[in-house]
Amino acid sequence: MDRLLTLAEADAHTASLRPLGTETVALAAALGRTLAAPISADRPFPPYRRAMMDGIAFAADTLPATGPVLFAGLHAAGDPPPGALPPGQAWEIMTGAVVPDDCDTVVPYEDLDSGRPAASFKKGQFIHDAGSDADAGAMLVAAGNSIGPVEIAIAASVGLTEAEVFRRAKVAILSTGDEAVPPDATPQPWEIRRSNGPMLEAMLTRRGSPIVFHDHAPDDPAICGRQLDEALASCDVLLICGGISKGKKDFIRGLLEERLGKPAFHGVEQRPGKPLAFWSGPPAVFALPGNPVSVLATFTRHVLPALSRLEGREFSPPRVRMNEVPTPLPKFSWLLTVATGPDGTLLARPPGNSGDFISVAGSCGIVEVPPGRPADTFDFHPFP
Repeated sequence: MDRLLTLAEADAHTASLRPLGTETVALAAALGRTLAAPISADRPFPPYRRAMMDGIAFAADTLPATGPVLFAGLHAAGDPPPGALPPGQAWEIMTGAVVPDDCDTVVPYEDLDSGRPAASFKKGQFIHDAGSDADAGAMLVAAGNSIGPVEIAIAASVGLTEAEVFRRAKVAILSTGDEAVPPDATPQPWEIRRSNGPMLEAMLTRRGSPIVFHDHAPDDPAICGRQLDEALASCDVLLICGGISKGKKDFIRGLLEERLGKPAFHGVEQRPGKPLAFWSGPPAVFALPGNPVSVLATFTRHVLPALSRLEGREFSPPRVRMNEVPTPLPKFSWLLTVATGPDGTLLARPPGNSGDFISVAGSCGIVEVPPGRPADTFDFHPFP
C-alpha cells in the first residue's frame, strides 16, 4: 500500500469521474434514471381556471340574498366552457372542470345549506387559477434530478413520451480467492462459500445498475489476468473483491498496474476497508478488500457515490443523529453499520470483525464516524 489517504483525499480522486454520456429512452423506462435535459412546461399550469371541489360555481356579487340557488346546468371536467351564466344562478360543477369566466367562487356541496351557500363562504375560494403553478416555458424539473413517479407524471403532462437521461454505468464484478467455493458447493472445513459477489450483485440490481460481467478468480495470476482483461473490456466500472492487501497471493495491484498504470490511491484511513485501491481508468476500478463487511462498507461509502457521479448525479450524504453516540477511533474514520430502530432512530450495528457479516443483518447503511473526538451528527450512506 501507499501512503494512507484521508476520506476527503480519497474523495478528491473519485471526484475526477465524469458522467458517461446521455441516451433517450421511453418514458416508462426512465424510472430511477437521472434526467439529462430539463422538463419544461409546454403551456401554463393549470392551463385553465380549475374547480378544486365538486359543488356549485357562481358570481358572488349576483347571488340572491335569500332562497335556494337556481342551477343553470351541470358542468363536468372535460366539458368546454359553457355559455353565459344567467344572473343570480349557478352551475353545478365537478372537480377539474373549467370555472367559467363569469364565475368567481366555488362552494362544495357539503357547504350548501338548504340549497344555497352557507354564509361563511369566501369570494374566490376553491378556484385553481390558470398559470398559478407554472407559466408556459417554465422549468418544471431540472437536469440532474432522479426520475421518480412524480417526475414521470410531470413529463407525461407536458406531452413527453421519451426522456433524455444519463447513461447507466455498466459494472463488472470479479471476486477472488482459492478458499471461496460456489454457494451450491459443499465446502471443505478450510473453505467458505462465496458471498461477496452475490452481495454486490444484489445491491447493484436494487439500484438498477446493468451487470455485464460476474466471475470468480482463483489465486492464479495467469487465470486472473485473463478474467481481468475480459472484465475491463466490458464495463465502465470494475469491482474486485480481495487480493489487494499485502499477502503473498495478493497480486491484484500488480495485474492492474500492468494494464492501467499506478492507482490513484491504495490505502485509506478507514475501518473497515483500509486496503481500498482506486484506478480512475477508464474503466474505473475499485479494488475492495476481501472481507464481507469491508466489501459492504467500502462499496457503500465509495462506489455508490462514484456510480451516481458517472450517471450525472452527485450524492450528498444527509447528516443524522444516532440513538447512542459512538466512541470514535483514534486515527481512522469508522464506517459503522447501522440499523433503524423501532422509533426510527439509527442504532449502531458493529460487527465483531470485518469478516463477521452475520451480525450486520438487518442494517440499512453506514454512518461515517470521524476520528479523534465525539461528534453529534454523522454523514449517513444508505444501502441501495
